[in-house]
Amino acid sequence: MKTGSELIRSLVLSLCVVMLGTGCGYTTKSNLPEHIKTIHVEPVKNTIDLSTEVSDKERFRVYRPGVEVDITNAIINRFVFDGNLKIASADKANAVVESKLLDYRRDTLRYSAGDDIQEYRLSIVLDVSVYEAGTHKMIWQDAALTGDTSFFLSGSRAVSEDVAAAKAVEDVARRVVEKTIEIW
Repeated sequence: MKTGSELIRSLVLSLCVVMLGTGCGYTTKSNLPEHIKTIHVEPVKNTIDLSTEVSDKERFRVYRPGVEVDITNAIINRFVFDGNLKIASADKANAVVESKLLDYRRDTLRYSAGDDIQEYRLSIVLDVSVYEAGTHKMIWQDAALTGDTSFFLSGSRAVSEDVAAAKAVEDVARRVVEKTIEIW
């Protein structure tokens, strides 16, 4: 017959073996329906209106020419890198990604003692819809999916706005793919 401490040790050891055998539940499999194997990424549409007037409540609009093309390419590349869905033409895809560029914002984060801007946050806001190609059944939609990064204008961590824009584009593309694959 086992003593109390031996019984506890055996119980703890058994529990550990069971926990190790079942794992934590994380998987790299997609949570999409089984029949969705391919995806088509529509070109991102630019809906930023640069003709709006500047007022006390509405600041001047910023836009980076061609950023919608960069976003489209980044989303495609991210799906290829992820590997759960294959990129396909519109007529052969099981699912479709449609995106509209709503905003390209550069917000000041930090000033120097002399009121010079030291750091910006660069944000890219998309209206994204992912739906089944044949039925147009919505898989997910986000009217304000945002990818962003911050960047310094001077000092040892300074980068150009081009580098920061590339990081923000990658961030928004990563969010689109993760939200598509890892539907919660």
